Amino acid sequence: MLKGRCTLFPLNLYFKSKSKIKTLFLIDILHMKDINASYGFKNGDAVIKQLKVIIKALLKNEINNMLMDTFGVKIVGKVVRHHSDVFSVTFYDNLSETSILKIRDIITKKLITHQFKVFNPEIQININTTIGCSKSSSKDLIIYAEKALYNAKQNFEFFVFFDSNLYKNESSSKSLIELIQYNIENKKVEPYFQAICCNKEDKTVKYEALMRLFDKDGNMLLPGAFLEKAKSYRLYVQLMQILINKVFDIIILHKIHANINLEYNDIINPLISDNIIARIQQEDIGKYLTIEILESERIQNFDIINEFIYKVKEYGVSIAIDDFGTGFSNYEYILKLNVDYLKIDGSLIQKIDEDIYMNLIKSIVMFCGKQNIKIVAEYVSDLKIQRYVKSLGIDYSQGYYIQKPISIEQIVGERSEG
Repeated sequence: MLKGRCTLFPLNLYFKSKSKIKTLFLIDILHMKDINASYGFKNGDAVIKQLKVIIKALLKNEINNMLMDTFGVKIVGKVVRHHSDVFSVTFYDNLSETSILKIRDIITKKLITHQFKVFNPEIQININTTIGCSKSSSKDLIIYAEKALYNAKQNFEFFVFFDSNLYKNESSSKSLIELIQYNIENKKVEPYFQAICCNKEDKTVKYEALMRLFDKDGNMLLPGAFLEKAKSYRLYVQLMQILINKVFDIIILHKIHANINLEYNDIINPLISDNIIARIQQEDIGKYLTIEILESERIQNFDIINEFIYKVKEYGVSIAIDDFGTGFSNYEYILKLNVDYLKIDGSLIQKIDEDIYMNLIKSIVMFCGKQNIKIVAEYVSDLKIQRYVKSLGIDYSQGYYIQKPISIEQIVGERSEG
């Protein structure tokens, strides 16, 4: 168990399928201490009671309807309060990735838009939540979900799924390391590509390359399951080398425009940065490549970053700043770097229908317009958000509404059909 965790809200769903695998969500109210400090514990308890009612209503209506459409099964829910700011939501079924993400979206959209009442009738407040999710037949499922929740909070993500298949026994860390090494030795590291749509033309113009690993049975692993462990065991650079080279090979073969993500530590590591520069020099692929710079809060030396940017831009490479609204929320940082694109963080885009976030995004659009920087909206998950994005004149959209990450084979197949 993670230290400092309070007792959880068990939420048991009465329907149990024949599958022994359960899917567990943990929903954590962020900054509950601040709410208690600002409005008092009585109001903090009132917020939690309202949240309990909301989740029960979602299970009875939207979530139940979605699962009914998928499985043809009615699921009944029950919520019990134990004076905590964390809820557990258990589904007695091996839910698919699609269903998990739909449940995540239903819960998140409702909670970030709901106005919570306090004992001052003139005041209503919003809350933010983080969600961790895992699925397993093991009694340790709660531990896996807590790992997901912990990783989400550590990395300022609103959702993380944790692959419990890697942690079934005491040798789990060793098994994970062996699996990472298996992917490195056999070059199983694969890029999956998520489309970026031009909003003026309503068509895909480029793709972001995302890292995927595979176990020996061909099951896919998402970065949340392996990335931090790969860094801890100094295997991350080897994964990145394979990924980047495969992306470059795909660009050469299929002439697609692709984005790759680099952290500050990637750029200062010559094994990665020198390889990038060498390949774009030799193979004239710069015009097809955009480099997204991540982890802005860890940038220690902007001169080093700008030197790298200058070198790759000589060969036609474009530069994007990822997750604006988190680490790169200071406009001065943008002015220090010669960038072409700015990607607005999904946590802002998900709240685009709220006035305060709408105004913040408008200010970003205005700033970028004056600096001749194109904007990409991340986490565009439905038509409603896409319409808001277009209404603000944002240049590009990316997210599950546009397209989920797919393999290069699927992209080539879509091109052939088109």
